Amino acid sequence: MQIGLFYQIQVPKPWNAESETTRYWEMLEEVSYAEEMGMESVWFVEHHFRSEWSHSSAPDLTLAAISQRTEKMRLGIAVTLAPLHHPLHVASRMATLDILSKGRVNVGLGRSGYPYQMQPYGTDLKDVSGMLEEFLDILPGAWTQQEFSYDGKYFQIPPREVVPKPFQKPHPPIWQACSQDDTARKVGKQGLGCLAQTSVGPERAQQIIQLYREAIKDPQPATQVVYDKVAGNTVGLCAENRQKARERGAELIDWYRHQQRLRDAMVWKGYDPAKVPEDYQFHYQRSQGDPVRRDETSSLELVERGDRFCIGNPDDCIEYIERYEAMGVDEMMPLFQVGPVTHEEVMESLRLYGKYIIPHFQQKAKKARAAD
Repeated sequence: MQIGLFYQIQVPKPWNAESETTRYWEMLEEVSYAEEMGMESVWFVEHHFRSEWSHSSAPDLTLAAISQRTEKMRLGIAVTLAPLHHPLHVASRMATLDILSKGRVNVGLGRSGYPYQMQPYGTDLKDVSGMLEEFLDILPGAWTQQEFSYDGKYFQIPPREVVPKPFQKPHPPIWQACSQDDTARKVGKQGLGCLAQTSVGPERAQQIIQLYREAIKDPQPATQVVYDKVAGNTVGLCAENRQKARERGAELIDWYRHQQRLRDAMVWKGYDPAKVPEDYQFHYQRSQGDPVRRDETSSLELVERGDRFCIGNPDDCIEYIERYEAMGVDEMMPLFQVGPVTHEEVMESLRLYGKYIIPHFQQKAKKARAAD
């Protein structure tokens, strides 16, 4: 089990003139400290026009800065929103980041779950699945072929020598976000890494992981790297005192759930429901009446259950991670910088991970190797 961390760059209101800047510089300090504590990866989302919830609109630039402050951590984007970019831009920027980090990049790809952040870029839902599949053709070719060309439905590229080439050979591993059953099967069949949410609870997470694992047993690789890995994401908070951790965690989850409801009310506004493609019905229906999002259970009760959020004392966090490790999660990446959490609280979580949680899993791995 590898332990990392996940960022959306959440900047809760009310704001002052320094709110965004402060949050970014706190993040840089946190990530550097996380590597000192033994964390092995950091992942950033790409979102647009979603103030408070995520101010991470240029994750490749953020990771470029981090690449110069760290030495070992894997640097991931979860995910690059394919419909908003030209694949040649993504190919060159990810290759540059891979060079600057000396081969530590994980490239996540996704479609985006709603039209709100696509429409200003001139992209419609009916095109995005096809665009994503062409990305999976173009990126490996641009990274590995001396001269590359492509003639697709969405992208036409005349013969060109695409530079620079990435540090990792043949190319960085490609991951994809998996929230639907069909996506988990497809991603497994294509031999890509699986980015999953454990915050949905063990039953749903296990279903996604099992579908992915079954499909990747007999892959038809979409790229030159088969990457049989699952990374799980949830909200995280760790403190010495269990009750204090849970009470503070409940406050953070209250904010988090409120932001989810705001997002659901916003992201499909103005889009004709009759035009929602079949492959987007899952996202549309979830935003309209998902029972998990509409759950009336208190946040404190959800935290105390201990199966959706990695919140509590070090023993609680170890128990949570081991639950998902048993399901087949290879990497856990908690979101520590959530809503109104303070920088000091994030640093304390990281300290406790370095003192108790990471050594626990390192010792487990050592014993497993000795047994083998």
